[in-house]
Amino acid sequence: MFVFVSRRALSILLLAFGASVLLRAPLLNRPLSGHHEFCTAFALIILENWHQDGITAHGGAPPLTFNAPGDSAATWMGAGTALHEGRYYYLSFPPLNLYLAHAWCLLWGGPSVLALQAFNLLFHALTVIGLYLVMRAMVDEATSLATAMLYLFMPAPLWFQGNVFMSDIAVVMPWVWYLAVAMRVFHRQEFGHRWLALYGISLAVTVYASWPGVIAAGVGALAMLHNWRRGKPGPWPVLLAITGAAVAIPIGLTFWAYLSVVDPGSLQDYLLGRFAQRSFAGAEERGLGYFAAQLLLNLRTGYLPVLVLLMLALPWVLHRAVKGDLHLPSGWRWFLLLAGLPVLLELVLLLEYAEHDYVVLRTGPLCCGVAAWSIRSGAIGLRVQRWGTFLLAATMIAGAAYFWRINATGGSERYRADGTFVATHIAPQQVFFWSGPALEPQLVWYAKRTPWSVPSVDEAQVILKRTGQAQGVLFSPDPGGHGLRRTVVDALP
Repeated sequence: MFVFVSRRALSILLLAFGASVLLRAPLLNRPLSGHHEFCTAFALIILENWHQDGITAHGGAPPLTFNAPGDSAATWMGAGTALHEGRYYYLSFPPLNLYLAHAWCLLWGGPSVLALQAFNLLFHALTVIGLYLVMRAMVDEATSLATAMLYLFMPAPLWFQGNVFMSDIAVVMPWVWYLAVAMRVFHRQEFGHRWLALYGISLAVTVYASWPGVIAAGVGALAMLHNWRRGKPGPWPVLLAITGAAVAIPIGLTFWAYLSVVDPGSLQDYLLGRFAQRSFAGAEERGLGYFAAQLLLNLRTGYLPVLVLLMLALPWVLHRAVKGDLHLPSGWRWFLLLAGLPVLLELVLLLEYAEHDYVVLRTGPLCCGVAAWSIRSGAIGLRVQRWGTFLLAATMIAGAAYFWRINATGGSERYRADGTFVATHIAPQQVFFWSGPALEPQLVWYAKRTPWSVPSVDEAQVILKRTGQAQGVLFSPDPGGHGLRRTVVDALP
């Protein structure tokens, strides 16, 4: 049977999560301006379009172009999007997390910064509970709780699973729950119909949430083939078939939605182009040294207190291993394989993409699990009863403090002020032109209009003539730093 969280453990986790929400409360519902909050704005643009038009009007594909008459065919973010009937679409990820966010925002009366952040917080709470279950499959309750608490209060989860939303961040929650089921199947050898069904469902949800689910499925399939070839007992052919279906069905649903706005050849070119841009092939120019340094920096900013714990534990672990006195949990090999190898493969295959600091979010379960075991097992050289709780609490406090040190400086009104200015100084039929630095999604979200980036009024007039539109408004930053300037642009005679 499925081992649910005990009442005691659930109470502790929910109380700790409540404390983490209070810790983050001053940072929630601010004007979008903190690091990577452009991801939240990006998602809100898609959700607002679905809310205004109805999701079925787009066949379930994520639209980036607003529906005002003047927005038609506006090329903002056009390099990574697909055009259909004057609307651009973003097709880089499977859409499940956006669908769920859309349904959630309907309960709030429509998309908003706070609604999406609340959705993110819900996913964070579920991630922490799922991580407890991952560890509970191989260690005691105290170590499982320690793992979940460490993850809860590290800077990366506190920020990215609170203020920042995108499919590749939200995938952490279903992936962790997949790990909880996979540990029971592979380590505990739970092969009943219920567990096989849960395995397929949890994997399919992870794949439908984002592409890392496909990598996790591949690792699981390799493990199944290995066990099958070695003659280990288990329904490996059945599990392989379930894995195949759990990948094929969500990818099929994704392509079915996206092919409503692009043809098969265009979708193939789009996805291959995005992979080439984000993969190791696109990283050759800057070299491996740059990306290795960036990865270390991202790990430091995301999990520094836990990394310090791991560095403290390493000499003791090696010492006890030499003495033959190191007793590892019985499922540690499966934990390293399932929680570690997919993340490593993603970092290698998508090396250019791994430059983003939210990618290290998925290293959290492994890092926090090993650190918690180091504390609770005494591998770190301390007596558990006397120092373990103190060290755990100190690490959590250090994580919260480091989180505030990194993120407390956000909250600028600039994007909201400029976006509101655009929204109030342009008519629906006028084209939104922008001249200046690259336009951020935060400003676009607050403006609720889709821009053309142009170098001059002359170029804006050329676009008006080419698209058959009569008038636009060119906005640009005021050189004196006093908001935006606006110039009405008429089409060429």
